[in-house]
Amino acid sequence: MKYVVQTCVLSKRWRYIWTSLPVLRLEMEEHWTTIDDEDRDLAHADEKRFVNFVDKVLRFRDDSDIHAFYLEGLHNEEITINNAYKWIAKVVSQNVQELVIKICIKEDVEFPACLCTCDTLTKLNLELHPYFGRRYKVILPSAMSLPQLRSLTLQSLWVDDEKLANKFLSSFPALESLVMQCCRFYNMNLNLSLPNLRYFELLEVYEDHTSVHLFAPSLTTLDYTGYMSASFTLESLSSLVHANMYLWNRSEDQGEGEIHAQKKKKYSQLVMKFLKGLHNAKVLELDDSSLKALVVGPPDKPDSQLLLFPYIQRLKLAAGLSTVSMRSIFYMLKISPCIEYLQFEVEGNLGAFSDAGFIDYSICSFHLHLKFVMIKSFRGSDIELRFLEILLKHAMVLEKVVLVGCFTVEELQQKEEDMAKILGMLQIYPKASTNVVISYSDSYTTCTPLHIWLDS
Repeated sequence: MKYVVQTCVLSKRWRYIWTSLPVLRLEMEEHWTTIDDEDRDLAHADEKRFVNFVDKVLRFRDDSDIHAFYLEGLHNEEITINNAYKWIAKVVSQNVQELVIKICIKEDVEFPACLCTCDTLTKLNLELHPYFGRRYKVILPSAMSLPQLRSLTLQSLWVDDEKLANKFLSSFPALESLVMQCCRFYNMNLNLSLPNLRYFELLEVYEDHTSVHLFAPSLTTLDYTGYMSASFTLESLSSLVHANMYLWNRSEDQGEGEIHAQKKKKYSQLVMKFLKGLHNAKVLELDDSSLKALVVGPPDKPDSQLLLFPYIQRLKLAAGLSTVSMRSIFYMLKISPCIEYLQFEVEGNLGAFSDAGFIDYSICSFHLHLKFVMIKSFRGSDIELRFLEILLKHAMVLEKVVLVGCFTVEELQQKEEDMAKILGMLQIYPKASTNVVISYSDSYTTCTPLHIWLDS
């Protein structure tokens, strides 16, 4: 916006062109405040000038419609909630379609009343960060009518009224995208019924013991990161294509970095309930915590025995390598009969590999469809080689295995000979596929990957 205004002085014909711009993007540059009083005063002066600038841009604007209004003022202490109310009311009066507000709040705030009945709004992004990490509530309206809203992003909102929260989140009949990051719904039961929702992203950074029930028959993408909720029920996700699940363990449940033994069963049940709701997915991403929940039960009666992913074609996993994680990975392959692509990122090797208690690999279905395997952060450990040995022995249609190292340039010079020996070993492993190719490259280099063609 600043450059548009500067350009207007170049020509009389352009003098007022800025007053009818359909897109207004106003961003406050971040100041790193130091202990120097003079620097602090300069920063506050800049912040005041920014507030005045926004005021004037909106005050002198003509009556034409505003397509999009973006306000970025997270680091501006001079922006008050009254400023925000005034600016929002102005753009709403001019039929704004896309509204993005990112500011810090220093007090409890009410959801802007003028937004509750904005018929033209199609996109709303509200980031209301509490000043210096304090808790300030967002008071939701008792009634909403945003019939055209298709995209909603909420970040850092703290809500304490369960009834209003549920009413608010179910007030958007046309909503297709919902993103909730770092919001607080402490001890609530959230019921989300969104028949047209296609994208849902939830990032929970607080241990709030929130229960979620999601009904979204049109949902194609689900991205969940955070602590396992007290209950997360997924209903009628018949259109699901892509699902990501990255879990954190609650501090109260941990012991020596692991879940306390007495809580593992309950934790596993929560994760299993979530995973069962993803059974229609075609692409699935899981982390170490999710994988561990698959094998809480005894080897011959795992908790995952009732779980099935009949449509998964691509599976992406990230975990430390251990007997437990290997058992989890092969169970995932067993219950994903149509899988064609497996990507696995090694997050540390956690001990020797043992076949004790493992499934009979010959009964797995992955050997009929698995074509591509990628192992990232590969270091050539014994457990990684055992994993590859099993895959090569049973995957009948495997076409390519890509190994991506994680060595620095200095380490690579020392490990180059070791990697060559490892690739040589892979040549003599028994293999079910006659056409498989193994390639190795290092993520820190740009050299041409080594290719080993495996002949039967």
